Amino acid sequence: MNFFRTVFATCSHFRNYRAIRDVPVTKSLKYIALLITLLSLLGFLSYLPVIHNYTESFATWADTNLPELSIKDGKAMTTVAQPYRRGNDQFLFLLDTTGQTTHPETNALMGLLVESNQLTFWVNYTNTTPATVRSQHADLRGFPDGVVNGDYFRQFIRAFAWVGLPLFFLVITLVALFTVLTQAYIFALIATLMERNHPRSLRLTQLLNIAIHAATPAALVYTIYQTLRLGEFDLWLVYLVIYGVYVVGAASACREQIPTEAPEKDKLL
Repeated sequence: MNFFRTVFATCSHFRNYRAIRDVPVTKSLKYIALLITLLSLLGFLSYLPVIHNYTESFATWADTNLPELSIKDGKAMTTVAQPYRRGNDQFLFLLDTTGQTTHPETNALMGLLVESNQLTFWVNYTNTTPATVRSQHADLRGFPDGVVNGDYFRQFIRAFAWVGLPLFFLVITLVALFTVLTQAYIFALIATLMERNHPRSLRLTQLLNIAIHAATPAALVYTIYQTLRLGEFDLWLVYLVIYGVYVVGAASACREQIPTEAPEKDKLL
């Protein structure tokens, strides 16, 4: 059974899992690895326009709000009066190369502070008691020289994307594959322990094959909804419900039927 026929079979009917039940586990692993890779690629590609829109929005904001600013040899250079502030209580941009401002502004939920040789991004968590501010520092020596404006950020993000996006795709693929295989193994192990005395019990390898392939319908639904941004609900809950239905139904359909004994004929006749 080829890959796409297997995808259709695992989604269409529980009895189709009987053809999958006894295949080598390595074949199931190759199948789920290919499926997760393709679904991760689909989800990854669907977010590229979103990343592009965010990049353009930030570049437009930079052209509108940033003062005359440039970076050279790891130093921020400007002629604007300092400290320079632009933004609101949601996001605040601070520029101060004179050393007067060295700490984040706690009145803003998040912001960016640019000093002479470093920048600091902070987030103000107001839902904790007391409120906490977490910040991340970056040395300007890691940034390319140039005038800091919208085009600067566009070029910087594009340069980062050649390394960052493939790495991000690899990470989400491995995390998704690890999650699927972990839940499949846990189900197979628990089901094996529960069915030890069952007359129609399935072996661990059979249950593992079923559990791996049963992730197909749930993964497809999750990816489609995530890609098309359909609905505002807990997709993980939907995934687990669909997975649970298919894995239980498929396991039941794969058990061997116990032959029923024919009724004894009346020997008196």
